[in-house]
Amino acid sequence: MKTLTVQRIARNLAKFTPPIILEQSKTTRRCFYGELASDDAGNWDLRGNIVCERKGKNGWHPLDGAALNKLKGGEITKLELRRDHVRNFIRGLQVLAEAAQTVGIDLRGDELVVGKKDEMLRVPSDQRVVLEQLINENGGTEFWEMLQMQQPELTMRLADAEILRQREASVSIFEAELLAQRWDEPAWEAFFRENQWIFGLGLRFQFLSVLQNQANYGGGDYSRRGEQKGEFLMTSEADERFTVLVEIKRPDTKFFRDAPYRSGVPGFNTEFVNAVSQVQVNTHTWETEGSRRERDAVRLARANIRTISPRSILVCGHLHELADDIDKRNAFELFRCRLSAPDIVTFDELLARARFIVTDHLRGGDKADRGHSVMS
Repeated sequence: MKTLTVQRIARNLAKFTPPIILEQSKTTRRCFYGELASDDAGNWDLRGNIVCERKGKNGWHPLDGAALNKLKGGEITKLELRRDHVRNFIRGLQVLAEAAQTVGIDLRGDELVVGKKDEMLRVPSDQRVVLEQLINENGGTEFWEMLQMQQPELTMRLADAEILRQREASVSIFEAELLAQRWDEPAWEAFFRENQWIFGLGLRFQFLSVLQNQANYGGGDYSRRGEQKGEFLMTSEADERFTVLVEIKRPDTKFFRDAPYRSGVPGFNTEFVNAVSQVQVNTHTWETEGSRRERDAVRLARANIRTISPRSILVCGHLHELADDIDKRNAFELFRCRLSAPDIVTFDELLARARFIVTDHLRGGDKADRGHSVMS
């Protein structure tokens, strides 16, 4: 490796050594001797001479002959630079520019880049800063803060797109697991805990958000035995907020027994009836005990959260159980419509809600939701 040096030979002139070799044989070579020259304003530029040299006993010496700039018109018609000459020349100029920078002289000015069309992207200067930050920070917090300052509308659109992408993925998982019937209650609870947006709008067109997972409604003694817990304690969303209890069962929970109770009267499945009773008892316990615990009552009151005849929701079963039986369809819908509490929602109805939220977003529906509350 040869060392490139920059030597000042005058106030406004410096030269590089050794030269850039364009072509070389054992006895001759063509090379470029680079120089740095500045004008009266102190602006530096690169100049130089292409010289043909012959090797002698004491090194390389210029060939005898007239300099090109002293030849008259017509005395030379062509100076060929082959591919390797041009390649070496370009590389050498890049090295000279880098060497000039080491002594405080910047020759680069506007940096031009040449590349393949499909590998390059043309963007305005303000967006370039954002993209460079994204690459350097690998999508970190600083990048999003800069993007928010530079392009607030773009940030909002990207946030909407990412929320939509995540929700579409969740709907696909929901569909697959509802079909496969592999998850138990804790697995479904975990899924809905990660996708609380599905519960965003309650059955009575109120926005809901989760207040506490696995809430303790009360009912235990001093040793905490007998405590009654539920999947989600939620609240409506407005200036005044009211608690709502949500219980999650399984999609394969049956609503009816195989044998009818009477002719034309299906018999309800014990597990389903017990689930309804569980929600009712938990709701009563929360209203009369849990919400009145001194510490909880103070905390809830500070957040404007009230418990007044709290509503409850039971997520249970699948409507395909009723598909071929008119008696079961009638009995189920009459039962849940005339049941004051809880509101009964099946897993396939909840999936339909999730699909609607996603497709409504794609159609340009309400974009106010970027958290847990969604328009359904």
